[in-house]
Amino acid sequence: MPRRPERYLEERKQDIIRAAKQMFVQQGYASTTISQIATEAEMATGTLYRYFKSKDELIWAVSHEHIEEELQAFTTLEKESTSAGDQLLEILLKPYQNTDVDQSRQDAIISLESTLAALRSDGLKEKVATDISMSIDALTELIQKAQAQGEVNPQFSPSALSALLHGTASGLASLRPLLSENSTYIVAAQDLLIKLVESLYSPSLAKRSQDKKSMPSTPE
Repeated sequence: MPRRPERYLEERKQDIIRAAKQMFVQQGYASTTISQIATEAEMATGTLYRYFKSKDELIWAVSHEHIEEELQAFTTLEKESTSAGDQLLEILLKPYQNTDVDQSRQDAIISLESTLAALRSDGLKEKVATDISMSIDALTELIQKAQAQGEVNPQFSPSALSALLHGTASGLASLRPLLSENSTYIVAAQDLLIKLVESLYSPSLAKRSQDKKSMPSTPE
């Protein structure tokens, strides 16, 4: 039997990941079976197992895609922006300018489902923790560059600041779809977080941040 082209195999793998994400969002990780994911992906269960050996591998693949998108955003901004400070603004303000409510809800569900699954599986926990560390490290490096360019106060630990921002942003991202995007709690918390971060910026970067916040949001 001839081997399938690599492109075909990758496309089928992406079909499975999309199907898994849809089922995890609709039913939750614990209530979803491999056979249901295979049915959603329009393939036999045995065929799915050629790509992924377990649900743990699938929930990691789904959540890992989000981390890859984050890391790709860092790479893209580095090419497009002239200063680390401007890159930092794009990264920190983007979640609060996102008007896609349904996408925010899906992202929050996958984040929570993958975290809960990881806390029950040591192997999955290691993978998810590695992904989170990669995201925090990328933001740490960006903060370090902004500090070196005089755009962020250098007296604060970049790694500690990165972890704080990551944890706070992740928490707010989970609360937004639960309490509604326009909840006074969420809006006030977002505004306070940005003001606290702006207090660490140079005057010029703080001004650019304020100008960027005042720009109207556009749907993605």
